[in-house]
Amino acid sequence: MIKITGLYKATSKKNETYLSGKTIDGVKYFVFKNNKTKDNHPDYNLYMEEKEQNSPKPKQEFSEDYLKQVETDDDLPF
Repeated sequence: MIKITGLYKATSKKNETYLSGKTIDGVKYFVFKNNKTKDNHPDYNLYMEEKEQNSPKPKQEFSEDYLKQVETDDDLPF
């Protein structure tokens, strides 16, 4: 087996116990007890935090002055 993450026990505002954890890539997971109505329903449900909340930070953009300097730099050997 491969360990994905550790899970921490917490209590929701509705006083329900759940588990949560975050993987190395920053995705958060939650495990909630299922209020099942039939025996063939799962005991627990696994949820993943929505992608928008985990989207990567935008890359740093260069200033116009820096780009002008790079474009006009004639010291490059090629």
